[in-house]
Amino acid sequence: MLCAVQAFGVEGLLIKFVAKLSPVKFFKGIAPAQYVAFTTQSSVGTIPVTLRQLKEALGVDGDVASFTAGLGANVGMPACAGIWPALTAVFSVHMLGYHYGIAQYAFLILITLVVSVGTVGVPGTATITSTAVFAALGLPIELVVVFAPISTIVDMARTMTNVTGAATAAVITAATEGLVDEEVYNSDQAKHVAVNN
Repeated sequence: MLCAVQAFGVEGLLIKFVAKLSPVKFFKGIAPAQYVAFTTQSSVGTIPVTLRQLKEALGVDGDVASFTAGLGANVGMPACAGIWPALTAVFSVHMLGYHYGIAQYAFLILITLVVSVGTVGVPGTATITSTAVFAALGLPIELVVVFAPISTIVDMARTMTNVTGAATAAVITAATEGLVDEEVYNSDQAKHVAVNN
């Protein structure tokens, strides 16, 4: 649920209010990359599809698309390195009966941000990032194993969220620099061509 809120709610609002473009057109254009990310669970493996959709379906400048999509697949991991480790840590804190204050939760947010910088966009990295977060917070690392059975299922949604975030960053960067071909962005025909390739 949190991944859906991030991928469609937060990213949609960013496209609407920061890039000043249609979120509906954005999601139609980036949908093939979201499908590939969901099924492969690999942000890095999805880069070629993300690049194609950004350039052909959304009219993003090629240089901007190449730089931000690649960077986003290796650094910008809102779900695998942000949502999942924080969610499992908060669950564990409450399950163990620990009393966390505002300072501890702020530290949790800081740690997830730091860990996200070194996260690789391949399947299973959320387990590694969770382990690092648990170690930094002094939580029992053994609890990471408790979440392993559902991690693979949840990884599909996490990867789709990561790819959507990288695409959003590309569109926002291009839009603020005047490097979005709005005729392509708003063209339904361009989207159909890109989806069918």
